[in-house]
Amino acid sequence: MCVHRYGCDLKVVRLLRERSHGNSVTQICQKMREQHQEKYLERAAQFMTVCKPFKALQPAGTFPPPLPPCPDLPRPQWLMAVYLRDVLDRVNDIKASLTSTFGCILKVDSTKKITRKLAGAAARSAQWATDVGNEYGQVLTCVLTTSEGGGLRDMARGLVRRYRDAGVEPPKVIYVDRDCCSQAVRKMFHGWNDIVVRLDIWHFMRRLARGCRTESHQLYGVFMARLSVCIFEWDPNDHAQLCRAKAAQLQLSTTEARRCLTRDELALHCRRRTRSTSEIIRLISHLIDSLTGDAGRDTLGLELFDTDVMNKIWADEKKHVRCLQDPDPATVSLYTETGSLVKGGVRLKTYRCGRGTVSLESFHRHLVTFIPGKYCVFF
Repeated sequence: MCVHRYGCDLKVVRLLRERSHGNSVTQICQKMREQHQEKYLERAAQFMTVCKPFKALQPAGTFPPPLPPCPDLPRPQWLMAVYLRDVLDRVNDIKASLTSTFGCILKVDSTKKITRKLAGAAARSAQWATDVGNEYGQVLTCVLTTSEGGGLRDMARGLVRRYRDAGVEPPKVIYVDRDCCSQAVRKMFHGWNDIVVRLDIWHFMRRLARGCRTESHQLYGVFMARLSVCIFEWDPNDHAQLCRAKAAQLQLSTTEARRCLTRDELALHCRRRTRSTSEIIRLISHLIDSLTGDAGRDTLGLELFDTDVMNKIWADEKKHVRCLQDPDPATVSLYTETGSLVKGGVRLKTYRCGRGTVSLESFHRHLVTFIPGKYCVFF
C-alpha cells in the first residue's frame, strides 16, 4: 500500500474529528471544493490584473492561460479512509486512557444501528453490536456478534479478568435488556457470584408498548407517562425540599409550586425508587384496564390497545416485574451526588442516576453519527 496516497493536511483531519449531525464527510468535501474554487478565481484575477498593463503596450500580444486547470479534489470516500487511519493511529492512546475504567454498576445493551453501516468485506459479517458501560457513562468494551446474546462469553471473560488483574472489587449490579430471569448472564460472567441481574425498565416499558396499535395514537404518550408512574415513585424528602425551594422562588404556596415543577427539575434534584412488586403489578393492571375498550379510543374511534395482544404480553411480562426492583441501597447506591445549587434560598443537591441502559442508548446514537458518511468501510 502506498502511504503517500493517503497524505492529507492535518487541518482537514481535524475537521473530520468534529463529528455532528450536520458535519458529514460529504459536507466537508463540498466546503473544501468551494474554498478551492474561490482561491482559484482569486489567483486568476490577480494574474489578469498583472497582465493588463502589458496588454495595453502590446495590443496584438498573446498571453498564456491564466492558471492551470483547477485540480479535482478527492472524493468523500477518500477522506473517510484518511479519517479511519487517523483513528487507528490514536487507538493506543484511547485504549490507554480506558485501562482504569471500572464501575460497580454495569449495563449491557445491543444494537443493530452500527452493523447496518458496515460495507465492503465486512458487510453482513455481524448482526449485533454489544456494549458494556458503567454508571459514569463510560464504555468498557464493545464487540460485534452474529446474534444477540451469542458469542459474548469471551467478552465476559475479558471483563472478569480485567477486574481480577486490577484488584478491583466485582460490580454489584448489572442491567440487561434480556435474559434477566435465566442463569445465562450469571454463567456468562462466571466468577462474579454475588452480582445482581436486573432488567432495564425502559426495555420493559417498550415491551408493553407493543400492545398498542400505533405510536401515533393520541393516548400513547399518556399511557407511557402513566406507566412510568406505576413503576417509580419520588423520594419524599427530596420532593418536599424541591417544592419548598420552588415555592420560595415563585412566592407561591407549596401546593401551587408542586404544579410548577418541571421534569428536568425533578430529574436533577430528586431521586426515584421502584415500587414494590405487588404494587407495580396492581397499578399496571389497573392502568391497562382503564384504557381498554371505549376509554382508550381517540377522536377517530381507534382503540389504543389490541386487547388480545396486550393481555398476552402483560401475562408474559408479569414475571419480570421482580427483575425491575432496585438493589438494596445499603449495598449499592444508584445515585451519585454531583453538586448543589441554591434555588429560592434553599440549597438543593444535584444527582446523576446510574440505573438502566439509557447511557448506552445515547452512546449508540452518537456512535452512528460519529462514523462519517452512510457506510463504514474496513481495510
